[in-house]
Amino acid sequence: MKIGRESNVGNQGPENPRFSIASCSRPSTLGSRQAFTLIEIMVAIAIIAVIMAIGIPSVYQQMHKDSMRQAVSDISEACSQARARAILNGVATEVRIRPQDRSISAVEVGGARDAMPSYGANLEPAVERSGGGGIFSAKLSDHILIEFIGVNLIPDLQQLDEVSCMFYPNGTSDELVVLIRSDRGEIRKITTEVVTGIADVEVVQ
Repeated sequence: MKIGRESNVGNQGPENPRFSIASCSRPSTLGSRQAFTLIEIMVAIAIIAVIMAIGIPSVYQQMHKDSMRQAVSDISEACSQARARAILNGVATEVRIRPQDRSISAVEVGGARDAMPSYGANLEPAVERSGGGGIFSAKLSDHILIEFIGVNLIPDLQQLDEVSCMFYPNGTSDELVVLIRSDRGEIRKITTEVVTGIADVEVVQ
């Protein structure tokens, strides 16, 4: 019996080392994970910087294109809404442009005779007119500059706080000329045809 016990002990002895060696030789999941090195992080940052340098100018230009397109659309829409309201309601309407804050609106002003715009020699409105119901309003982008406004052959009205262009029930209008420029050098000219009151857009640059 003593010899048998010793044989069992002897058999267990070599098994334990083999078991422990096999256990240690198994790959550890935590040990196999590798962290990013400083060089890899710097390369990733450099790639991101290159992508941003390529993409930002394109986005910037696209946004500015939209600013000019929206400005032309707002001015044309104000004229169109004023013309349509004058014809449908049989009352004179007025497009008002405020060059300093780049805002534009269209309102009803009542009878055509009372609403006739008049500018004095100093380019200030000779008659104050009260506005009626609002038809349309918009504000141009900060990237847009109102470079010139003329009404009925009176130039440089962009110096005023507010410039008015009348639209009449018979479909006619004042002659309006508006020149706008974007900070990218784009120039658009919006004019109204006196006989039809329809706004036309010309690409100057």
